[in-house]
Amino acid sequence: MLKRWEIGTPDSDAALTLSRQGGVTKLCAEVLVSRGMQSVRAASAFLDESELSDPFLLADMEKAADRIMAAVENGESICVYGDYDCDGVTATVMLTDWLACAGAEVRWYIPTRKEGYGLREEQIRQLADEGVQLIVTVDTGISAIEEAKLVRELGMELVITDHHRPGDEIPEAVAVVDPYRVDCPSPYKSLCGAGVVLKLIAALEGGDWEPALEQFGDLAALGTIADVVTLDGENRFIVKRGLELLANTERMGLLSLMAVCGIEEGEPISASAAAFQLIPRINAAGRFASAAIAAKLFLTDDPDEAQLLAAEIHSLNDRRRETEQEIMQEILHTIQENPQLICQRVLVFAGENWHHGVIGIVAARLMERFGKPCFLMAKEDEGYRGSARSFGDFSVFECLKACGDVLIRYGGHPGAGGFTVSEENLQAFLDGIQKFAAQEHSEMPVMTVHAERALSPRDLTVQNVDGLKILEPYGAGNARPLFALIGVTVSELYPLSNGQHTKLRLRKDGAAFDALLFRMAPEETGIMPGMTLDFLVSMEVRPYQGKPQLTVRVEDWRSSSSAQEQAIAAQFAYDAYQRGEQLPKPYYQRMCPHREDLVAVYQSVAGVPVSIAWICDRLQKQGMNRCRARMCADIFSELGLLAYDAATDRVKRLPVKEKRDLSASARYRAILELAK
Repeated sequence: MLKRWEIGTPDSDAALTLSRQGGVTKLCAEVLVSRGMQSVRAASAFLDESELSDPFLLADMEKAADRIMAAVENGESICVYGDYDCDGVTATVMLTDWLACAGAEVRWYIPTRKEGYGLREEQIRQLADEGVQLIVTVDTGISAIEEAKLVRELGMELVITDHHRPGDEIPEAVAVVDPYRVDCPSPYKSLCGAGVVLKLIAALEGGDWEPALEQFGDLAALGTIADVVTLDGENRFIVKRGLELLANTERMGLLSLMAVCGIEEGEPISASAAAFQLIPRINAAGRFASAAIAAKLFLTDDPDEAQLLAAEIHSLNDRRRETEQEIMQEILHTIQENPQLICQRVLVFAGENWHHGVIGIVAARLMERFGKPCFLMAKEDEGYRGSARSFGDFSVFECLKACGDVLIRYGGHPGAGGFTVSEENLQAFLDGIQKFAAQEHSEMPVMTVHAERALSPRDLTVQNVDGLKILEPYGAGNARPLFALIGVTVSELYPLSNGQHTKLRLRKDGAAFDALLFRMAPEETGIMPGMTLDFLVSMEVRPYQGKPQLTVRVEDWRSSSSAQEQAIAAQFAYDAYQRGEQLPKPYYQRMCPHREDLVAVYQSVAGVPVSIAWICDRLQKQGMNRCRARMCADIFSELGLLAYDAATDRVKRLPVKEKRDLSASARYRAILELAK
């Protein structure tokens, strides 16, 4: 995967002034300046969390609170209707728990993934048959135009709380609380479903949000982190306070869930820990069984039941990871068998018996791995149901919209979407995806990552990194800072956790230090001792044996900035060639390998498999580029001399018993002809 790095060069004078006036470390000040906050006022506006604004500023909030309180006082049957993701689960639990404590006759309902998102006709009718008088939606309902009419026809009433953007029409309900309503005067819009419910509970408390936060801030923080809403203003306040409450929660279900994650009671919990340990397990319930399991976990007061439910969720999460890995391995095997698949502008894969609950996660992993938008589809009864992920200027939603005439249904936004296509329209859809990409993007976007600034080894100190904690919590709109280490030499690589991870011993300017590379074995990295590389790293300070210890984590690496741009251009040219697109004559001449190139590449591949990047780095002085190296690998693969693995971008030698003639390669003859 090739990424473009953007390395910031923050104004050192502005950073020094901000450091002195704001009382933050210089490195922290440099990060703030790199992100456009050059004054104490601007930095304070970001770092000082906004307290929650008056909940009654949300349109229809007073109507919602009055109707719900009337239902409580009159003993009406209330159903809280939620969604199956973490935000929906936490929002459902929060409102259900508050209503139960208020003495309401309350039940809750969360549809399964198989039933589908949102209010459903069959369930509305079932609730009416069971005597429900008021339905309150959380994290859903803003698009339920027809369903709202059905609720009224069946003699029930409806209160909607949601945070998704409404369409041109608002559902008919007693109240519709959504910060994105065009007529909503609330100053803060970016709340998740649980955040809206937190404000609803504050309204039910008469407008005082402090009791609501004390009782439900832990769950609201999880919902906010899980829904990847921007962590600024009120969301930053909710998450920061909520994580403090989470570390000292008395909620039996959360204690049991943290226990199976290995989080000790009272241990500080970061937004990253919540995002990567707690939230995936909550979502696993909805993906592989029913989100009702997670809701029951958070609503129970029975420690034995909580332990059983937490163990079940933990088991479901293990199953989720195994399923993801199985699908990923199947796709990687397909790529190994047909490398040309990853030369397409958009990666598209379909499979049978793929669990729909995880294909979105796998699509995101493939996008990160290969640096291209990715569409995955699982075969089901009515055809293929899929998820897509993208980045940059390539819009998943616009692509689906362009293919809308062959789709049964679709929805989403620029970065992600879902769709269903019939089997008879599958090929038309596949063609439509690539056609849209070619028409809208003569050159596809390159995945770009931002580093705050370049560091030297002497900057890697506990004090420097510890000073960055003021920026937490990290999340959407406030990513964990990344830094570049330029021209670092690799001394050694060591496997960790039975080869699952890698530790690198690095040195520069006489200083030696370690860095960790997760989810990749040493042999998979393509990094060899003696290579001089640039590294993109994140850093954190954690206690170890009672003392603070600095951990450096590798996020990406490259040969150099010039080699990176050359590699991106060369990869684009190679992909276009493999797609059969017409290229200017000089392109063919630059990608066509000379005999000495072929000899050098073959001689470079000896013993262990090596990466294309390593070959280019080693043969840089003779003008080797990524495109020409790939052509060499293709030619030798055709002749049975080398094997190229497109899934790992590595080449290995094959045993050879007799000589091969280069002229026997159709690929070699073809590129020679084009280069004439």
